[in-house]
Amino acid sequence: MNLRQQLAADLATRIAGASAGIDRGHGCLMVDNKIFAFTRPDESAALKLPEARIAELIAADSEMQLLVMGQRTMREWVVIPNIAAPGNHKLLLEAKAYVASLPKEERRKPAKKSSKKATKKTTAKTPKKTAKKNTKTR
Repeated sequence: MNLRQQLAADLATRIAGASAGIDRGHGCLMVDNKIFAFTRPDESAALKLPEARIAELIAADSEMQLLVMGQRTMREWVVIPNIAAPGNHKLLLEAKAYVASLPKEERRKPAKKSSKKATKKTTAKTPKKTAKKNTKTR
């Protein structure tokens, strides 16, 4: 177990109804098998919260920032520095409550690129039907 996973396990013991797990090497906190927070290498964590709440947090604390994964800025994830600090416990509870309230339909996995290509191929190359003329003569 690495430090990120250990941090997630420690945080999960402090939050009723939360469980710790591992997703892509990160320690994560889950409620009902849905991730509401995951730890990062620098003792920070990313929490899932509504966009409006994230805007409030970033305006109030310049150290908090939106999560960037590759070139994408994740609009419902905020990075909280030093997540184990006592003042951040309320944010973890808030993230847990938010994710628990989301309906299952909002948590869809995106379609794979290969399936999109297959769909395009089948729709683009549909053969045209032509009527055959009856050429028999009596």
